[in-house]
Amino acid sequence: MMKKCTLILIALITTCSNVFAQNKVSINFGYGYYLKNSENSLKVMGDKKFQSHWFYGFAFQRDDILGLNLIIDYSYHQITKKDVLMFVRTSSASPEVIGSFGSDMSLISHNIDVDYTGKINEYFSYGIGPSFVIVNRIFKIDENNLEGYNLSFEDRLASSGLGANVFFDFTFPLNETKNFFFITSKLKLRYTHSIWFDKGIRNLDNYNQEFITLHLSLGVGYSF
Repeated sequence: MMKKCTLILIALITTCSNVFAQNKVSINFGYGYYLKNSENSLKVMGDKKFQSHWFYGFAFQRDDILGLNLIIDYSYHQITKKDVLMFVRTSSASPEVIGSFGSDMSLISHNIDVDYTGKINEYFSYGIGPSFVIVNRIFKIDENNLEGYNLSFEDRLASSGLGANVFFDFTFPLNETKNFFFITSKLKLRYTHSIWFDKGIRNLDNYNQEFITLHLSLGVGYSF
């Protein structure tokens, strides 16, 4: 699914670049924080929480697509929590505990935002639009110290969700020419809710994913 989304993004960018004259591209990195993450309520998480994380991404902006100022923004992040559940080992002869090992939980998120953007002044702008997210939640046990044998287990749940986002952006040009480099900083709030799961044999009738994320990023770009 991620490959298909990447191809769609490339096609959109290529089409817009060929039809219109002025474009902006940028790469960015930043800090994110989950104001709400429904995965944190799962019993398997224990006292561990998916909250703060680093992310990176890229954006393409066109100032006049069918009369609208639009930006396509992609970002990626991964959070891994170690030892969310601990297991003990006992000997075959008695219930005496002879060791322990843990399991890890990871959350991988691909976020795609398509926003209408408008200018507040020369340096500040705002944007609002729909969001699409692809999520992989991975529960994993990989223990290599079990006295003669290895225990390896992985459960991966893939999902997708729809939502909306809003952002405020600061852009500062580094030179005063028609084609110029710039630095940019963005504060974004995003809400998404699950619409599809690759559930396999799981019963997910009463399960959903809901995320509210706050992102602060810093990036560099080029206008051409």
